[in-house]
Amino acid sequence: MVEDTCLCFNALGGLPGPYIKWFLDKLGHDGLNKLLAAYDDKSAYAQCVFAFSAGPDAEPVVFDGRTAGKIVPARGENAFGWDPVFEPDEGNGLTYAQMAKDDKNAISHRRRSLDHLTAYLREHAADVGAQIEHEAAKRAKTLP
Repeated sequence: MVEDTCLCFNALGGLPGPYIKWFLDKLGHDGLNKLLAAYDDKSAYAQCVFAFSAGPDAEPVVFDGRTAGKIVPARGENAFGWDPVFEPDEGNGLTYAQMAKDDKNAISHRRRSLDHLTAYLREHAADVGAQIEHEAAKRAKTLP
């Protein structure tokens, strides 16, 4: 299983997207806001994608979770990554950094992606279990 998180600015066609860590490292919160200074559109979305595979020969399944919002000047004490500049549409005017952890987690992009993954695993538990057993048996045959 792998996971990646993005912050995508609609005015910039989805940038910084998966490069948000490097944009944030170089530009800081103020710099992220300056990227949008020339645009009226400050809308953005936070995205989390999990990919799950039951083994090397199993086709990966992708689970996409998104939270719509906008980019705002940095606010909040819980300053993790870009949380201070992302105000989710469902956040009652608060940035992720201003929200209580449980409130943020209830609407977060990661939560939505994990909800999709959980639903998939519940629905396909027998198939996934059989794939994992099959992969384990194949690997056991190659051990000395």
